Amino acid sequence: MTDSSEKLPVEESLEKPHLPTAEDQHTFEHAMQLQRDRALGAAFAHRCLTAVLWMAPALVLSVSVNGYLVWQVAHPPVKYFATEGGRVTKIIPTDKPGHSRRDVSAFGADTIRQSFTLDFVHYRDQMTQLGERYSEVGFQDYYKALVASNVLKAVKDQRMNLWVDVGPGVIRGSGTIGDKFAWEYQYPVTLKLDGQQSGSPPQRFIFTLRIQQTDVRVKNAGLEVTQVITTNAN
Repeated sequence: MTDSSEKLPVEESLEKPHLPTAEDQHTFEHAMQLQRDRALGAAFAHRCLTAVLWMAPALVLSVSVNGYLVWQVAHPPVKYFATEGGRVTKIIPTDKPGHSRRDVSAFGADTIRQSFTLDFVHYRDQMTQLGERYSEVGFQDYYKALVASNVLKAVKDQRMNLWVDVGPGVIRGSGTIGDKFAWEYQYPVTLKLDGQQSGSPPQRFIFTLRIQQTDVRVKNAGLEVTQVITTNAN
């Protein structure tokens, strides 16, 4: 009879720890490498996206500038030319200033010199040649000034010669009048009549000239005097 208190031996059923095989180790390393590659790829993609976001405005600006330059090349400012007798002349729009102030001032001074340098032999031809420098209304103002000052009468009837001295012009204003660009200049002018037997003392005036731009196909200089106002300065 056995003793019931005696315990039966317990068999050890625990298995020994399982060590990873070389294949398992390779699989693990491969998985880790894939994870690292994915992390690097995500970082690279983030950097690329950031760069694109920064480059987008610059690209838009570049495209806009290039588009504007292309348009400018394809649509240059229109320039018109006229030919006459084989001579090519650039046509300047009459509502925009196509001459420097110095050139306009010189044109006005030369017009006064030619207009008030007259001799009793050639004065008709001298006055006729002035049509190139005046508009129709401007020439009427000039003729009225000769008559009102008795200068023309002295040249014709007393056989006198008219001499003129013109000082530097001073601009008083400029701008578009109607469809023409115009300038207004004032000049100090001295007139003197000399005859074979007598003469007159110098007379001083202030001449105010309105000079406007005109079609070079009509007036070679592209300028004409449209108004003459004389004021006694003695």
